Amino acid sequence: MRVLITGGAGFFGIHLTRALLNKGYNIRVIDTEDLNEPEIDKKVEFIKVDVRNKHLIEGLIKDIDFVIHNAAVLPISRTKKKIFWEVNVQGTRNVLEPSLKNKVKKFIFISSSAPYGIPKELPIREGTEFNPVCNYGRSKLEAERVCNEYRKKGLNIIILRPRTILGEGRLGIFQILFNWIAEGKNIYIIGRGDNLFQFLSERDLVSACILSLERDCYNEDFNLGAENYSTLKEDLKDLIIYAKSNSKIVSIPPKTSKILLRILDFLNLIPLTPWHYLTLDKPFYFDITKAKRILGWSPKDSNYKMLTRSYDWYLIHRKEIDRDFGTTHRKSLRQKILKLLSHF
Repeated sequence: MRVLITGGAGFFGIHLTRALLNKGYNIRVIDTEDLNEPEIDKKVEFIKVDVRNKHLIEGLIKDIDFVIHNAAVLPISRTKKKIFWEVNVQGTRNVLEPSLKNKVKKFIFISSSAPYGIPKELPIREGTEFNPVCNYGRSKLEAERVCNEYRKKGLNIIILRPRTILGEGRLGIFQILFNWIAEGKNIYIIGRGDNLFQFLSERDLVSACILSLERDCYNEDFNLGAENYSTLKEDLKDLIIYAKSNSKIVSIPPKTSKILLRILDFLNLIPLTPWHYLTLDKPFYFDITKAKRILGWSPKDSNYKMLTRSYDWYLIHRKEIDRDFGTTHRKSLRQKILKLLSHF
């Protein structure tokens, strides 16, 4: 079977590509970034292309059995609303149309938990009302609506909504957290940190993707998250203890901090976006019953396990990581004014 993975050179895309290769699938990867993974470079067909290039995308799906659409502009890119829409919405349509035309057996769309924004109920279920707080979340929600259009046209589309993904190679915002813990800096959280906060490991998301491909399911949505998780403060505290760090957790008042962060965000002085600072003090966790029942999916990694695995990987690769900046989850973020905060 031939699988096309869009965004296959990203943090999650690399893990997914590797797992599908191990299962014997023939893989075609498209991305705007290079793979830079010697052990899989020669085993896949890699094409450097943007999902906004409608005509090139059409030609790449003619001989494909399954599509996993993972390409997206992330919130940390801090780009304009127009770009979010061009890539996350129109780019999704550009992949869906030839998938329908060429009768792809199944289309897996990697969405996000961002459309839920500040949750309107807990736990969050597949039918929970959406409430996005940023352009990224709004664009992913609109992309889901486009998916629903193509479901009505006859394309079998599985929508996966993962919680924040962690694992080996996960950087972005987490690189800042890991760097500060390694340096023994204070870790600042909004509010008391007593909110239950769920993550998802890259291994468990890979498992859900493969089950979505191989199980008999049709036009389903699945919320995905860890089964074992704690409050944000407890998980961070456990990571600090594991790291044998001198870091301390410092709570800052939610109202004051959010006003200040919004101003700094507007001035482009911080790497954080509304998706980060407006939701960090809110409880956020999925009901994963549906995925367990229909897919037979069972997440293996707890918040603690994925945080410590990610941190260990960071320590091993720290020298090159801390100097490699970008706007994907495989790159470090420039701390901007947060660099000053870390010295207090």
